[in-house]
Amino acid sequence: MNTQKIILKIIALFSVIRGYNLIVLILAQYLAALFIFAPNVGHRQLLTNPRLDGIILCSILCVAAGYIINNFYDLEKDELKRPLQVYLQKQVSQGFKLTVYIILNAVALIIAALISWKVFLFFLVYQFLVWYYSHKINRFALIKNFYLVIIRVMPFFALLVYFDNFSFQLALHATFLTILFLITDIVKDLSSQKADLIYNYDSIPIKYGIDFTKVLVTSLLLIDIIIGFIIISKDDVGAMKYFFVVANISFIIILLLIWRLKTTQEYKILHYFFKGMIVAGVFSIVLIEINPLTLQTIAQNFNTRIN
Repeated sequence: MNTQKIILKIIALFSVIRGYNLIVLILAQYLAALFIFAPNVGHRQLLTNPRLDGIILCSILCVAAGYIINNFYDLEKDELKRPLQVYLQKQVSQGFKLTVYIILNAVALIIAALISWKVFLFFLVYQFLVWYYSHKINRFALIKNFYLVIIRVMPFFALLVYFDNFSFQLALHATFLTILFLITDIVKDLSSQKADLIYNYDSIPIKYGIDFTKVLVTSLLLIDIIIGFIIISKDDVGAMKYFFVVANISFIIILLLIWRLKTTQEYKILHYFFKGMIVAGVFSIVLIEINPLTLQTIAQNFNTRIN
């Protein structure tokens, strides 16, 4: 096998495991550990903690394996939704995908067992839930959306169990993120109705109708807006409150626009917007330690110099 084919297969495998999503997940978990779960622990001490590193590595390996098994079951449906991406992913055989899937899960369990039996049990259950979603649940409307959101936030529950640090602020952040994941997944169903219909996948728009789906998205947006206002009013998230201000304004605008959206392309744009909000929320975690008054002072000094 020449170098070009090897590189192509590596890129294809990176696409299968959604490498870009894994990078965001790694950042999200470390930032959550640094600024939310253990804000009073030194950053260097936390980043060099082998148990924390091991838990995050287990999460990444399990999530990557989950993407592989989901790709294995949904490859034909994805050909309609993402033909170019699927063409690239077919450079890696189904047999090779299954081999990598088994290896990733096995390595994750070995690392988890070295940390503790509780961590091992957690990730064993997590791996089963991920497999069961791809094998059965992803064909059932509404249930699959809630089930998938639980799977997506479970890596953060691993951190919660490890740090044993639960607070009202953490509950608000977790609820806001969970609902945002759910909205993103439901909007994704709106953008993939054609493929779901052809391959007999029950999605919310197909089973319950587009109007019901939009009512559901509207209700979830209103809940997130309320949570955003509560977080902003508590004033204990530092400059991260600006993220929630922007999010709330954006969500209110979407509430006014969502009933006018009709085409697949419009739903795709909305889906990408919500995915972007998730990434923005991850990076904005670092703003928790920054006092908004400090930012205002910097801005005033900058304006003074310009004038």
